[in-house]
Amino acid sequence: MGNAPSPKGQAGRGTTPDSVGGDRDRHALAGFDRLLGRASLPMATALVVGAVVIAALALHLLIGWMLRAPPPPSTLVAAALVAALVATPIVAYAQNLIRSLAASRRTLKRMTERLAVALHEAEQAGHAKSRFLADMSHELRTPLNAIIGFSDIIREQRFGPVENVKYLDYARDINESGIHLLGIISDILDLSKIERGKGDAAQASEFAAVDAVEMAMRMIRSLAERQRVDIELVPIAPTLGLLAIERMVRQVLINILSNAVKFTPAGGIVRITAERLGGGALAIAVSDSGFGMTAEDIKVALTPFGQVANVPNRIHAGTGLGLPLAKAMMEMHGGNLSIQSALHQGTRVVLTFPPDRVLTLVPAGQSQLAF
Repeated sequence: MGNAPSPKGQAGRGTTPDSVGGDRDRHALAGFDRLLGRASLPMATALVVGAVVIAALALHLLIGWMLRAPPPPSTLVAAALVAALVATPIVAYAQNLIRSLAASRRTLKRMTERLAVALHEAEQAGHAKSRFLADMSHELRTPLNAIIGFSDIIREQRFGPVENVKYLDYARDINESGIHLLGIISDILDLSKIERGKGDAAQASEFAAVDAVEMAMRMIRSLAERQRVDIELVPIAPTLGLLAIERMVRQVLINILSNAVKFTPAGGIVRITAERLGGGALAIAVSDSGFGMTAEDIKVALTPFGQVANVPNRIHAGTGLGLPLAKAMMEMHGGNLSIQSALHQGTRVVLTFPPDRVLTLVPAGQSQLAF
């Protein structure tokens, strides 16, 4: 009984005659629009102009009926002519514009679909590259560690003297080359982890910024002495601290300082400063008096494995991973690495840490406040 149809019709639950009529009108307009789309431009224009003429005649007849004075045939003919003359250019232009917009929309849709496919393929290729690099890095580190360990044993003659000194030189070369290659692999592994979103700054700890800077300086000092480049540190307050992964911050500083020293000619200077910015952010800047770079060179230097080609008397080829890795590590901490440089005017690299990574260190037993 409860399932009997309503005596008012079969329109369905919640529908009214007005809504049904509106649906019919919309379907009729949609059908007319499809018809115009399939027709040629002259035919579509003629159909629309015909509809306008019919509407104009119907309006005149309706007005005449309301005034009880039917219009004479000459008036109807004049109205039809005027409607046709006025409507034809307007309708033709509108139809042409509508078709152009429809074609543009179809083209845009196809381009969007192709772009989505290309983006998906690029992402897949990027993930595949990162996975490959990570897997290869893991596979290479084990035999490299063995090479480094055994060559170190031979170099130090732990199991007895080596009769031929030449073998010691070879063992030293093997050891140093292995350590260098292991460093490259570690950089690649770190970069691939960050690119895959697996880099995590959640293991951050609190430390003094000056400690990380001085540690990096100690590790670069021998290179600076060989290059005859001075490193100047503008005093940094010991209470200025960071909440970050200290190993990564130190690695960033080593990479930046290493580049600054390598590409500064003998007698040049590398200067390190730290400045608290407005809002509580911290900017650590490394400036050098080296060869400098163009804007295009900076883009290349920030690209993994990129090598700037216009450095005079290049003796440090490098791998092109130092700056990209430093930039990725800074971004992982929510910070930023920016480069300001010009040819023959030196380079300034600025490491900016966000306010939530900057601390004021106080004596033990007291709380530390974040800016």
